[in-house]
This record gives sequence, structure tokens and C-alpha cells, in this order.
Amino acid sequence: MSDDFEITIAKVKHARASFRYFTQEVFSRSSDIMKNGEWTGGDYIDDICNWLQDNPTTIRVSARDHFKSMSLYAYIMWLFFRNPHKSIEVQYFSYNGKMASYHVGKIKTAILCNPYFAQVIDKKQQADSVIAFSFDGKSSFDVTPRGLMEFKRGVHAPYIFVDDPMQDPENKLVPTKIIRINDIMTTQILDMYQNELHIAGTAQTNGDFYFDPDFTTRFSVRILPAEKDAKTKTVLWKEWIDWDGLMMKKKERGEKIYNQEYLCSPVYSEEAYVNPEQYDLCVNQSLPNWDMNKYVKDDSDVVGGLDIGKKAHPSHLAIFKKTGDKWIQLHSKWFDQWDYTDQVQYLQQAIEKFGMYIVPYDATRGEFEALDEQGELPAEMEPFVFTFKKKHSLATNMDKAILNKEVEFLPEARQRSQILCVNNDLQAPETKEGHGDAFWSVCLALSEYEGGNVEVSLI
Repeated sequence: MSDDFEITIAKVKHARASFRYFTQEVFSRSSDIMKNGEWTGGDYIDDICNWLQDNPTTIRVSARDHFKSMSLYAYIMWLFFRNPHKSIEVQYFSYNGKMASYHVGKIKTAILCNPYFAQVIDKKQQADSVIAFSFDGKSSFDVTPRGLMEFKRGVHAPYIFVDDPMQDPENKLVPTKIIRINDIMTTQILDMYQNELHIAGTAQTNGDFYFDPDFTTRFSVRILPAEKDAKTKTVLWKEWIDWDGLMMKKKERGEKIYNQEYLCSPVYSEEAYVNPEQYDLCVNQSLPNWDMNKYVKDDSDVVGGLDIGKKAHPSHLAIFKKTGDKWIQLHSKWFDQWDYTDQVQYLQQAIEKFGMYIVPYDATRGEFEALDEQGELPAEMEPFVFTFKKKHSLATNMDKAILNKEVEFLPEARQRSQILCVNNDLQAPETKEGHGDAFWSVCLALSEYEGGNVEVSLI
């Protein structure tokens, strides 16, 4: 704090009216929570402040150490500062209660060390991670920490803040927990807030609620990687870290962690079994997704692969044609909410129209077993029971076809996302678009690929 620091009525009025000014003038003096006790501002900080003040519901995915949690701390302090005689309830959520308590503890420290809050009354002095403050001894400003994975229904408050709901990017969540958090955010958090809801965090998958158009429709959304333009070496917050500093972070952490933490790349995307760049090199933008009734058969080998699903996991059919030394994709079909009998009817027609000589399908759970026993499946359909060894053989085979550029894919975004969401452990998060279904349908179709020299028996 400078020696000429003085609290004036004009400053207080200005700070109550403007969150940007409050952050510059008031929050900046909470030195106990600043790195090295020093405040760093800049155009990026001013922009975030204006954005938060102008939008009652926000979602932000941003780089590590780029005023993510700190902006929520500052905003909560501003709520208290501009409402000195009003009782206000704030609920602060994180992935678990321990993290939420840590954040609320930081806010409490920021308030107690700030000269603008010197007259505050702490009603819960013995509780480091619960806030119950008052300026006048009558009203109460309360901030309660809560863990998303632990709390029960029934919480409602004027102000809800959600900080890193998907946990730290260094700790990859299992798909079931990602599904649960997405469900909690959609079915519970959206119903809790009365005035404002602000969410900030890091993505785990492309299927996270951050990217769900149904969820985000009421929000102002910002995705803010630390790099603005690699060609010109410009950064998001130049006053905090320059281009050379970011490249040092990249060198220290490695490209994968750097991409997660500083470029807002979902954790699962950085651990994809299939390299996204290699996949994109195999996408032919001019390939049509053929209508079976318009396709003209020839003497080429045509194969299919079917990953079976019905409700939560949709079935997907991928069809490829052997042309020279390449497998060219002819068709991609998603069976969202289709009955099994309708799927089989479609497959019967597709086998005839495209001239497929084999269609391996996932028979691990036995969805088509009754139809097979009744003789209702086409002869070209071959059951394939997944085992750990067979799954890895199939995945290796497909990956080799991609690396050797001996396959061409349709330019379909859904298929791409469902192939790239499968990680090195051959796991995939459950999303509205699927559960890595296209990965396995393509793998099954390309089991006929010879370039990988991998023998894959069906049963």
C-alpha cells in the first residue's frame, strides 16, 4: 500500500458503482492473498471485471493463474462492499468441500486484511472457512462452502458461485464422475440461484456442461486460453506473463499439461488414443455421406462396423470401401433411440444397397442375440465379443491405418468427437452425442484393414 493511501467518500461511491474500479482500488489492497503480496492489473483484468458486472450468469473456461478464482473472490467482496446494510447469502461450490472451504478461507483472509474492510465485524471468528460478516452488527453477509459431490438438494441462494467443478486438470476424473457433475450442474445448480450464477473452471471433456448448448443458453460464455496469437506471440494477460514466460511453462510442464492448463484443451482430448492432427489429415472434406438409395455399387470390397446401443449409448454404423490401398468411408449413420428391430431393418437395406460383404458388430452385451437365434440377422453380420486384448488389437489396427494414411473419413463432426474422446485406456466419457461409439464402429469396420498386420478373430 502506498504512503498516500486514503479512503475517501468519492472512492467508496465509485467502488460501489463499478466492479472494475473496486478491483483496481479496493481488492488490489488485499495483499495477503496476492503472489508476493503484489497486485497485477491490466486490460484483461478490466475486461473480465466489466463482463462480470454486466452479466448475471457467466461461464468461463480460462488459463491457469489467469484471475479465475481471484475474480470470484473479488466479486464476492464487491457484493459485500456495495451492500453494507443488507443481509446477503452466497453459496460457494467447488468439486469437493475441502476445495470450497479453501476458497472461502481465501476470501475471508482477503476481507480481513483489506483496509477498506477495517470496520467489519466477524461473527464467526473461530471458523476459518465460513464467512459471516457485518458492517453494522445487524445485517449479515454469509458465504458457505459446499462440495458438488457431497451436498444434498434444497440449497437456494441469491448468489451462487461455482469454482473448478471438474477438479484440477492434473487429476483426471473417471467418466462416471464427469457424468454425475454434468447432471448436478444441469438438474440442480441451475435451479438454485435467484439473482446471479457465475461459473469458472477447466474442462475435462468436450462433452462437459461448459460446451452443452442447452445448458449454456442462459449464460454469457468465454473460453480464454493464455495464448492469443502464436504467430504474433501475443498473450492474454501480458502484464502477468509474456510469451517467453508461457513457453517456459510449456517446457517445464510438457505440452500435454500445458495445453490443458494454459490453452483450455479438455483433459481427455489431450489423452486421446487417436492423435487429433493425424485424424484430421485423414478427413476428406469432399467425401459425401452417401444415401444408400443413391449409391451405385461396383466390384470394390465394402465393409461395415456397428457399435450397438439404444438409449444412453446410440448405435453407430460406419461403412468403408476399399479403393486401391485406402479404405474410403461411404456412410455414417447414428441410431439415436432406435429400436433394435428398426436398426436391423436399416442394416439389411444398407448391406444390399452398398454391397457389404461383412459387418462385424459388438455382441458383448448380447443385444442382438435373440434376433440372431431367430435367424432375423443378415448373414453378413458377424458378432464380435470384446475382450481387453481384442479391444486393444482393434484400436491398434485403426490407429495404424490412420498413421499410414490408408483411410479417409467423412467430414462429420460428431464422428470425429466420438473417436477422439476415447483415451489411451480405451475409456470414453458419456455425453449427449455418445460414448465413444464411433470409435468402435470404425474399429470393427477396419478389422479388415491389412496394413496393420493384426489378426483379429471375431469370436
